[in-house]
Amino acid sequence: MDRILIGGTHSGVGKTTVVAGILAALRRRGRLIVPFKVGPDYIDPGFHTLAAGTPAGNLDSWMLPPDQVLEVLARRAPAGSLAVIEGVMGLYDGRKNMGETGSTAHVAKITGSPVILVASGAKMARSAAALVGGYVHFDKDVPFAGVIFNHVSGESHYRLLRDAVQEYLGLPVFGYLSKSADITIPERHLGLLPAEEMDGINMLLARLAILVEEYIDLDGILQVATAAPALSEPGKTAFPPPRKKDCIIAVARDEAFHFYYPENLALLEAYGAQLIDFSPLHDQRLPENCAGIFLGGGFPEMFAETLAENEPMRNEIASAAATGMPVYAECGGYMYLSQELVDFEGRHFPMAGVFPGRTSMRHKRRALGYVEVSGTEGNNLLPAGETCRGHEFHWSDMEDGTAAPLYARVPEGDPVGERVGNAAGSYIHLHFLSNPAVACRFVDACREFSCGGK
Repeated sequence: MDRILIGGTHSGVGKTTVVAGILAALRRRGRLIVPFKVGPDYIDPGFHTLAAGTPAGNLDSWMLPPDQVLEVLARRAPAGSLAVIEGVMGLYDGRKNMGETGSTAHVAKITGSPVILVASGAKMARSAAALVGGYVHFDKDVPFAGVIFNHVSGESHYRLLRDAVQEYLGLPVFGYLSKSADITIPERHLGLLPAEEMDGINMLLARLAILVEEYIDLDGILQVATAAPALSEPGKTAFPPPRKKDCIIAVARDEAFHFYYPENLALLEAYGAQLIDFSPLHDQRLPENCAGIFLGGGFPEMFAETLAENEPMRNEIASAAATGMPVYAECGGYMYLSQELVDFEGRHFPMAGVFPGRTSMRHKRRALGYVEVSGTEGNNLLPAGETCRGHEFHWSDMEDGTAAPLYARVPEGDPVGERVGNAAGSYIHLHFLSNPAVACRFVDACREFSCGGK
């Protein structure tokens, strides 16, 4: 499989800008590109998807065992395609206190993907060789292929950086992007502004493609990708043979809700679910004959007024949950199922009211990081004694949540999330491939409801 991994020296160095430009430029050449993001991020893959014209996937070596990292890469990238993988944070940053696990470098080693390092050239010349050399020599098992510089002041500055790296390290330098280029992606409290909400995103991607064609050696990058070693076969697979699709699960997908791991949805389909999108913002009814609801994360706080005004949908979801329809909600979806949402300005908006608490936005981040949870008594998705891994990142609190806890945090044992009837919600974004039985049980519950639970 042709593949390349683009990592960075640190967060904010411009990995997503570089990757989006490379994807857009390769797409203009007619290449079939499949983008991936290392780590639990949802927002960067949105830009990848638009730039490549192909849905992006996530590769995470903490949430998933190595076999499933390989399985996701192999399943998503068909023969003849080029996999372009964007790293996370700095190249060697991973799960806290767990060494390389979860890092870009770890994924590169698992998948045997050649690494191009994005480094800032700002206010440096010969020192760039020392900076890049530190990354190259830190772990000799990482397959470095070259460097791209960002934040460069111009061609003469770039030549200083390139010559230093080539002289002292003998490492190819594939080009640069200028700090003067007007290619900044705006941000909000969870990171970059999602591609779904950006005006002019296609114009930005077109500009990036032109800049990459002019200043970055795409042919050299393609040669490295083509020379990547054969991808190792996973020792075991997590996906079952596809089954007949015999129950409908409604998946919330619009401007407010669009954070999903693609493999979570693919695993639900493999276990027999037909997934139909709906919009809590714009639709007034759930999809016909649906037997379950999946509400992913997103930004309900940015659309609280519109969500509140759509009373028919709020009532529809509340009624479905009251009848025992299985409902699974993560982060933004969990917030939507509370009684009300209090936004950053202190305004109160009624939500679906499935759970008893109130969601209140804060002006400081409340949680960020990987999470492992164990099941609780009565939890039909994750029974007591089983665990599943995921990630949380939120700026809100659930106040007065009095329902039964959904999970217990490992190893602390603190209660996490809530469970009311067959409705399950928490701030945790689980990755089902860390415990595929969770997806199987959710589909089974929806199937049972479809057959006789109404």
